Amino acid sequence: MRTSLVAGIIFANAEDNMLKKLTSNRSMASVPFGARYRIIDFALSNLVNAGVTSVGIITKENYRSLMDHVGNGVAWDLDRKNGGLYLLPPYSSREVRKYTDTIDALYGAMDYIKRCGSEYIALCDSYALANIDISAAVKSHIAKGADITVVYHKGQLPEAAGKKLVLTLSDDDRITKMAKSQAEGDAAYSMGVSIIKRDLFMKIVKDAYDEEIKNYEKDVLPKVLTSLKVYGFEHKGFVAILDNTHTYYQASMALLDKEVRKELFNKKRPILTKTRDDMPTRYGIDSEVKNSLIADGCEIHGTVKNSILFRGVKVAKGAVVENCILMQETVVEAKAQLDNVIADKNSVISEKMVLKGTPEHHCFVRKSQIV
Repeated sequence: MRTSLVAGIIFANAEDNMLKKLTSNRSMASVPFGARYRIIDFALSNLVNAGVTSVGIITKENYRSLMDHVGNGVAWDLDRKNGGLYLLPPYSSREVRKYTDTIDALYGAMDYIKRCGSEYIALCDSYALANIDISAAVKSHIAKGADITVVYHKGQLPEAAGKKLVLTLSDDDRITKMAKSQAEGDAAYSMGVSIIKRDLFMKIVKDAYDEEIKNYEKDVLPKVLTSLKVYGFEHKGFVAILDNTHTYYQASMALLDKEVRKELFNKKRPILTKTRDDMPTRYGIDSEVKNSLIADGCEIHGTVKNSILFRGVKVAKGAVVENCILMQETVVEAKAQLDNVIADKNSVISEKMVLKGTPEHHCFVRKSQIV
């Protein structure tokens, strides 16, 4: 694919309400995942792996953490003179109101869309974790002469199925219906990724903004199915839809499966992230670690099983951590017991404290909280 063919747009805040506990101080896109990544790493890497060299990230609020993570885009080879990485905050011009949904946000990003010079735009939400072949989706879009291509997945509907669009497709993958579903079971549903020609996209966004239509995917796309050629492109690999804290926990625990890691972190399409130099993790003489992902810079003197530990986590002697997600710089003091716990960064679990949740109802420790 020519590097100038496609430009990318990523929504950083569009679905913050899905992970309320984790997004009180950060955007959905900057939520930590998998011991060393942020959620935005997947959308950014998907675009870069397809040869996209211009990416705009639409922000709304709580984006300081996101800015710190993406920086100038060097980790994704987006520190460029032509193209590169752009953070697109609200109030980009006087005529743009603070946006309440995606059409407002896209209208506010219109200057970037005009200037990027690419023939196509690839829109990406932040709530789907997947290693998507964007290049193949664009090739399919061009080959079918599509006006819009929506990336979808066939499988078990996400828990918040009513918030997702379920697709009805013809034999040639043309989308004939898009609707919110209250049903359960398997279906073809949108992953929040779509391809569209830039000129058509600008017209659709401007018309929707003038008509005060709110959401691009849920309000605009279903209405243009009869007037435009809208096709689907199936992603058949691993997908995790982060529609609540429980699905975030499930997606994280899925990484303990070697086959899931192999599929999600495809060597041909690597998931890139900002690297942080740190010392190797130190394991004490009495430590015991089984089936866990441990980032650099940790100190383990207790027991860790079936858990994910981010950089700089400390587990003291006699402490037991099972089925947990402990984010950066969390401290678990001596003889504490944790089971089914999600601890945000810089939290402290005091000596002999017992925190136990269940696989369905996790115990959550807020950022910098001392328990």
